[in-house]
Amino acid sequence: MDWRQFIRSYFDNVQKAWLDGEYQRLLPYYSNQGQGTKSEWERMRREHLQLVGRGGQAQSVQGRLIPLCWMETEQSMDILLSWSGKRHYGMGEHSLSEASRFVHRIRLQKEAANWRIDSHTEWDGDSKVPFDASKGEEEEGASSMVEDAVSQPLLVVHGAGGYNPWNAVAYAERYWNSPNPAYPHFTDDCTNFISQCLYAGGIPMLFSKEKGRGWWIRTGKGGEWSYSWSVAHALYLMLKSGAAPMRAVTKSSPDQLEPGDIICYDFDGDGRFQHNTIVVAKDANNMPLVNAHTTDSSMRYWAYEDSTAYTPNMRYAFFHIRGV
Repeated sequence: MDWRQFIRSYFDNVQKAWLDGEYQRLLPYYSNQGQGTKSEWERMRREHLQLVGRGGQAQSVQGRLIPLCWMETEQSMDILLSWSGKRHYGMGEHSLSEASRFVHRIRLQKEAANWRIDSHTEWDGDSKVPFDASKGEEEEGASSMVEDAVSQPLLVVHGAGGYNPWNAVAYAERYWNSPNPAYPHFTDDCTNFISQCLYAGGIPMLFSKEKGRGWWIRTGKGGEWSYSWSVAHALYLMLKSGAAPMRAVTKSSPDQLEPGDIICYDFDGDGRFQHNTIVVAKDANNMPLVNAHTTDSSMRYWAYEDSTAYTPNMRYAFFHIRGV
């Protein structure tokens, strides 16, 4: 079988498994010696159990597969591909849908003239790296500078006008899988995206000459941005402070959130938050559905048990945004 046919067949069966949860049909596609395939298998199983646990029933699935690049040898194939999937599901009388765009890195190995998946990982997915700034002294000093951002006086207030959560949600829906060209796009883009959503909702930028103070971005040639604009833990600290410009209120449970509010994720449970999402809707159980980058996601269930970054120690922080 040609490797393209093999990959198409595999993802056809992934989509079928999205519908019925029968992921064992994928076992013949994996190599017995495969590295990293167990974690992908466990992720898909968590994804199915999460939907069932919510009382959901998958109804239909759409998917689009695009090979981006590949390198071939006589016995192996290294492939980078984009897979966009949309699942429609029911919860009681409610019909909902969720969508994601994954970039997969897959290695195929020849076994007795047949292709098998030797490794399968998500490329640039939900990041567990605490800082997306460049490495070195600048990053090492970021933590203390971030603390300054919520306690020191700021230089400029720009664009104050109150927070309209529905404008933030509309922005999150518009740009969940296509970066806004007016802003830089980062490899780990989750916090940059959330900051854009908050700004679109009316949260004013607080400018400073220092990256560790305020919440701001300067676009264009030689553009710069604050840590709180682009670094997950820095934004978490600003939200936790309850200070301007977000004036966030900490909530104890996800059902207390509304569209336009923010969830922060500490995947390892070590106190360093690594991801952020924005609530765009609530499901039939009054639980949040969220949009996010870096794994581009729309109407994704808030708990992220289907994430490649998931660990049993994962912790969350829930924030209602009041604005200035």
